[in-house]
Amino acid sequence: MLSPILLVLTSLSLSTDAFAAALARGAGHPGARTPEALRTGAVFGLSEGLMCLAGWSLAQIAENWITALDHWIALILLGVIGGLMIRNGIGGEAEDEAAAPVRATLGGTVITALGTSIDAAAVGVALAVSGGPVWTALMVGTSSFLIASIGYRIGPKVGERLGGWAEIAGGTTLILIGVSIFVSHMTAG
Repeated sequence: MLSPILLVLTSLSLSTDAFAAALARGAGHPGARTPEALRTGAVFGLSEGLMCLAGWSLAQIAENWITALDHWIALILLGVIGGLMIRNGIGGEAEDEAAAPVRATLGGTVITALGTSIDAAAVGVALAVSGGPVWTALMVGTSSFLIASIGYRIGPKVGERLGGWAEIAGGTTLILIGVSIFVSHMTAG
C-alpha cells in the first residue's frame, strides 16, 4: 500500500503537465476570465481523473497495451497541438482557421487535456498493481482541476507581456512534455 504523502505527490506531479498546457492555452486567449479558467480546469481535471480511473480499471486486462502505446499517443497529440501553437505565435496577429480551434475551442482544450493525461492512465495501472486506492483518481482529477484553472487564469498576463513569444513558448512546452513522456517511457522499459 502506498503512503498518503506519496499519493498526494503523485497527484501533484500529474498536474504539472495540465498546468503548463493550461498556462499556454490561457496565454493565447487574452480575454480569459475566471469562468473560462474554471471550465478549462474542469476539462483538464476530468481528463486526468478519468484517465487515471481508466488505467486503474484496465490494469488487469490491458496493462501491456496501455504501457506500449501511451507514450506514442502523448507524443503525437502534444506534438500536433504544440506545432499549431508555434505556427500561431510565429504568424503574429493573423490567425488562420486551421490553428484557431487549438486556442479557442472546447475541442482544442479536450485534445490538449487528453494529450497531457495519457500518462495518468499509466499511473492508474501502476497504482492498481501496487495496491494504491482507486480514489487516487479523484485526487488526481481535483489537483489537476485546481492547478490547470490557475494556469489558465494567469496565462493572459504571460501572453500580454510576451505576445507571440508566449504562444511559441507554450507550444514548445507542449512538444517537450510529449517528448519527455515518450523518452521516459522508452527508457524505462
